Amino acid sequence: MANNVNGNISSLYRGVNGSRDSVAGNKVRGPSKDNGEKKSSGVANKFGESAKVEFSPEVEMYGKVVDLLQQKYDNADVFVAGPNDDLSQIGGDLEYSIILSEDEMKLLASDDPKDKDAKDKLMGQIDDAMSKITDLSEKISENTGEDDEVSNFGIRLDKNGKFNFFADINGQSYTDTSMDALVKNIVSAKTATE
Repeated sequence: MANNVNGNISSLYRGVNGSRDSVAGNKVRGPSKDNGEKKSSGVANKFGESAKVEFSPEVEMYGKVVDLLQQKYDNADVFVAGPNDDLSQIGGDLEYSIILSEDEMKLLASDDPKDKDAKDKLMGQIDDAMSKITDLSEKISENTGEDDEVSNFGIRLDKNGKFNFFADINGQSYTDTSMDALVKNIVSAKTATE
């Protein structure tokens, strides 16, 4: 399960290098129905009626999920990641990134009534993670200074539905199953180096 929420903290901290050398996974931005129609007619006008823009079923499915999540969270980019992708390297232009596996994308795009319970559960987990990421962002900013380099932070949801919190600060990685324990480890490391 790739369910993951990362914070793009370059806008929160001064002196943080917000650029990423490489991005694993695919940034998914699906066209809305209106944009697709305008694009098709624009292409048709330019190249004649034989030119049509068609999207693969996969792109349409991902676009549906992106639209669903971005209606709820206008401050989050949505990505799909494979099992071997380095999730720490995935990030977008918005404040947060929601990273989902292909199976999670398919589940969220499903209109099948038998998938409703699993879909509702996954949406609940994403809602919970998005609420916790805001708290994590505030706690990290309260416990770091302008001289600290916060390169990444976020929440991962394991296959059992448990949260794991992580942060990369001053070249050191921190992980814990509790947000408070993670922040405590960060503060302890800072005081040990001072």
